[in-house]
Amino acid sequence: MRPAFAFRQLLGIAVLLVAPVSVSLAQARGAIVGSVTESGSAQPVQGASVGLSGLPVGAISKADGSYRISAAPGTYNVVTRLIGFAPKITSVTVAAGKTVTLNITLDRAAASLSSIAIIGSRTEERSVTSAPTPIDVITQEEIKATGRTETAQVLQMLVPSLNFPRSSIAGGVDGQRPFTLRGLGPDQTLVLINGKRRHAGAVIAANNSVGRGSAGVDLNAIPPSAIDRIEVLRDGAAAQYGSDAIAGVINIILKQNAAATLSTTAGRVSSAFEGTAYSDGAVFQLDGNYSFPVGDRSFLNVSAGARSRGLTNRSGVDTRKQFFNDDSVKLANPALLDAVRRNSWYGDAALREAGLLFNAGRTLESGVQAYLFGGFTQRQSEAFGFPRRPQERVVVRAIFPNGFLPELWGLSSDASVAGGLKGKAGQWNWDASAVYGGNQFRFDVKNTDNPTLGAASPTNFYAGTLRATQLTGNLDFARSFAVQRFAAPLNVGVGAEVRRDGYEIFDGDPNSYLDGGVRVLDGPEKGQLTVAGSQLFYGFKPTDRTNASRTSVATYLDLETSPWQRLLLGFAGRFENFSDFGSAAIGKVTARFQVSDPIAVRAAANTGFRAPSLGQSYYSATASNVLIVGGQATANAVLTIPVNRPAARALGATDLKAEKSTNYSLGVTISPSKTFNLTVDYFDISVKDRIVLSENFVGAKVQAIIKPFGLEGDVRPRFFTNAVDTKTRGVDVVARYVIDLGRGSSLNWTAGYNHNETELTRVSDTPPELQAANQLLFGRTERSRLTEAQPRNTFRLNTSFQRSKWGVQLQNAFYGAVISRPDLSVKPGVENAPSDQTFGDRWITDLSISYKIDPRLQLTAGADNLFDTYPDKVLLTNPEITGGTRLFGGFSPFGHNGRFIFLRATYSP
Repeated sequence: MRPAFAFRQLLGIAVLLVAPVSVSLAQARGAIVGSVTESGSAQPVQGASVGLSGLPVGAISKADGSYRISAAPGTYNVVTRLIGFAPKITSVTVAAGKTVTLNITLDRAAASLSSIAIIGSRTEERSVTSAPTPIDVITQEEIKATGRTETAQVLQMLVPSLNFPRSSIAGGVDGQRPFTLRGLGPDQTLVLINGKRRHAGAVIAANNSVGRGSAGVDLNAIPPSAIDRIEVLRDGAAAQYGSDAIAGVINIILKQNAAATLSTTAGRVSSAFEGTAYSDGAVFQLDGNYSFPVGDRSFLNVSAGARSRGLTNRSGVDTRKQFFNDDSVKLANPALLDAVRRNSWYGDAALREAGLLFNAGRTLESGVQAYLFGGFTQRQSEAFGFPRRPQERVVVRAIFPNGFLPELWGLSSDASVAGGLKGKAGQWNWDASAVYGGNQFRFDVKNTDNPTLGAASPTNFYAGTLRATQLTGNLDFARSFAVQRFAAPLNVGVGAEVRRDGYEIFDGDPNSYLDGGVRVLDGPEKGQLTVAGSQLFYGFKPTDRTNASRTSVATYLDLETSPWQRLLLGFAGRFENFSDFGSAAIGKVTARFQVSDPIAVRAAANTGFRAPSLGQSYYSATASNVLIVGGQATANAVLTIPVNRPAARALGATDLKAEKSTNYSLGVTISPSKTFNLTVDYFDISVKDRIVLSENFVGAKVQAIIKPFGLEGDVRPRFFTNAVDTKTRGVDVVARYVIDLGRGSSLNWTAGYNHNETELTRVSDTPPELQAANQLLFGRTERSRLTEAQPRNTFRLNTSFQRSKWGVQLQNAFYGAVISRPDLSVKPGVENAPSDQTFGDRWITDLSISYKIDPRLQLTAGADNLFDTYPDKVLLTNPEITGGTRLFGGFSPFGHNGRFIFLRATYSP
C-alpha cells in the first residue's frame, strides 16, 4: 500500500499542549495604551507592531497611531517594530486592574541597523551590535526588496556566508535543494521556527551536488510571505540549542498582528547566451497574509500562497554517437538525428507548490500565554536525467526507437504543528512546548523503461517514498538573580528537551526494481545482460524498506551576566543522550567587552556533538548515475548500503560515530553613530569524524565481495563513513549605513563579505577489504567537493533608496571561484589533471523599482541578474560535458539561467 502523508500525531499533540498545569492564580488584568508617533514630526505612525517581549500578544497601531494591549500585572519590555524605522524597546509596569499609558516615538532608520534579535540569548532580546556573537536580522523590507520568490534565495542575497547552489540532474535534490552556512554541510546548521526546532527534509543528497551525503532543512517550505523576520546566528550554538548547530542557527519568526497584504508576482527568464535566446522559467506567484481580529488578548495570523515555476533548459547538442550507424541514419533522416541530439536537459526543475501557515496566541485569564503555529506545504517538481541514447543497452527500442529523456517527478509534502503554554511562577518564567513535523518525498519516474521487462515494460513507475519525522518536547525556565556589586543581574536559563526522530523508506511498484529476465532484444548487444530497474531512478526494493526511530534526551544550563558595566559574560552547558549513540556533554562560553562607546570586542568558544541522522544510518537505494571514470562519462548502477548490512561490513564499513566539533570566534563591533555600524568576526571551526559518503567501489574484486549477499551484476556499492576531519576558517564582515535625506527620503547601504576555507586535517585509511580490491575509501573527487566546491569569497552590497512614493533597490553580489575535479580514476595527490576545471568568479546585479500608486497599492518592476551573467562553460577537457549536453558545472552558486525579469503588485486593504 502506498503511504499517505497523514500526521496522525497532529491530533494527539493537543494533549501535550494542555498538559502543563498553570501555577499562576487568576488575577485582575491591566492594560497598556498609547500612541506611536514619528520622532521630530510627531506624526502618527500607522501599522507599527507593538508587542510584549517573549509573549504572543500585541497590537497594530491604528491610523491615529493609537494601540491597546491587555496584560497581566508585571513588568514588561514593549518592543515596537515597523519597516523603515529603528526598532524600540521600552520598559513598562502594569498593575492589576489599572491602565498605563505608554507613548512611543520611532526614529527613521535602516531597520537592520539596530535590529533586535531573540536568538543567542534565552533571557532577553538584544540588538545585533550588543550581542556577544554575530547575528544578522533580515527584515520584511529586505525580504520584499530582493525580488526573490524562494526563502533560501532571499537569505543567499542578504547573508554572504550562506550558499544556495543550483544543482541539476541531482535526483530528489532538484526538487528539494539544500543550503549551507560558512562552507559547512546542510545538516550542520540548525533551523528554528519561532524559536522551536524545525524538522529536516527526507531527501538525502546522494549525487553530484554540494552537501552530498546529508539532508538539510527545506527552507523553501516556509514562504517569504509568512515571515516577519529571519535571525541568523553565525556561530556554533550546539550547547544552547542542541545538535546540528555547528555552523550556526537560523530562526524564522512568523508574522503576528501583521497588516493584511495580497501580493502577486509574474516573471520569466529573458536571456541570451552565445547567440541563443532563452525565454523560459516563467514564474507566477500569489500570496496573502491576514491577521484576524480576535480581541485584545489573542491573535491569529494566516499566510497562504501558491507558486508555479517553469522549466529552464541550458543543455547543448549531444555530439556522441546516437544510433548503431549514425552515417546511414543521418543520410536517411538528418532532421531525426538532429532532434535526437537535442533531446537532453540541464536547468531548473519545474515546480508547482502551495501552502498555508498560521501563527496564533492567546492570553488566558490566569495570565498564562498559549501559542500555536504550523502549517502545510506541498511541492510537485519535474526534473530530468541524462538522455538515454538509442544505441544504449538500457533502451528498449521497441518502445523508444529514438532513445528517451527520463523524467523524475517528486512530490514533497511538508507539515508541522507546534504549540505550548508559557507563564510565570514566582520569579521564574516558564515555557512548555511541543512540536511535531515531518517531510515526505514521493518519487515517480516517467518516460522511461525497465529494460529487463522488454517490450512489455511500462513507461511510468512509482519508485517509492521517503519520510522523515520529528517530535520534540521542551520545558524551559528562566529568571534573573540580583548579584551584589554586579552591574547587571545573573540571567539563568535551564530546561530539558525530549525528541523522537523517525525515518521510513517505502518500496516502489515491483516493476520499478525487479529483474524481468529479458536480455537486450536487438542490435550488436542482442542477447546480453542489461540493467534491472526503471531508468534514472530505480525503485526502492523490499530490502530497502526501513522504519527506524530513535529518542534523545537533553538538559541545559544557560548563564549570562555583567560583572561590571562594560563586560558581558555567558556560559552554556548541555548534556545530551541518544538512544543509539550514547551521551555527550558540550559547552559554550561567550564574552563581550565595551572598549569605548563606539567599539566593542567579542569572543566565543564552544564544543558540539552531532549524531548521524537516521537517513545517514539507514538510507538504502540503488541509483542510476553517470560517473566520470578514466575521463569518460560512464553510466553506473550505484548502491548505497547502510553500514549495519552484512554487505557493507564485508567491504570494511564500521558503525557510524557522532561528529564532534569545536568552534572559536573573535570579533569587533564599531558603532560610531546611529547611522553606521561595522562588525568583523573571525571563526575557526573543527569537525572531527565528519560523516560523508564513500567512493563508489567498482571492479570484479568488489563484485566478488558483495555477490554472496545477493548483489549481482555491475553494481557499484558505497556507504556512509566518518572518513575525515575538517577545519574551516574564515571571516565575516558586515557594514550598515543609513542617510536621512529629509522630506521622507533615505538611502541605506548594507555591505557584507565572507571568506571561508575548508581543509582536510585527517582522511581515514582505506579498510583492508577495499585495499585488497584496489579501491579508495575517500578519493580525490569527494575531497575536492568538501574543500573547493563552494566559493571561498563572497560579497554583497545592497543599496536601498526611498523617496516619497518611489523606492529603488540595487543589489550586487560577488561569488568567488569553485573547482570541479570529476575524474574518479585520478588518485589523491595529483595536483592538476586534464579533467579538472576552475569556474571563475562572477558579479551578479539585481535591480528593482517600486512605486506606490496609493497608500494601499504598490507596484514593483525588476530584474534579477540584470546584466545576464552566466558561469563559465564546461571545457571540452572536462568529461562532465557529457558529449556537449552539459554547458555549465553543477556547483554554480547563482545558477545558470541568465536574466530574470518580474513585475509584482502588492495590495494592503
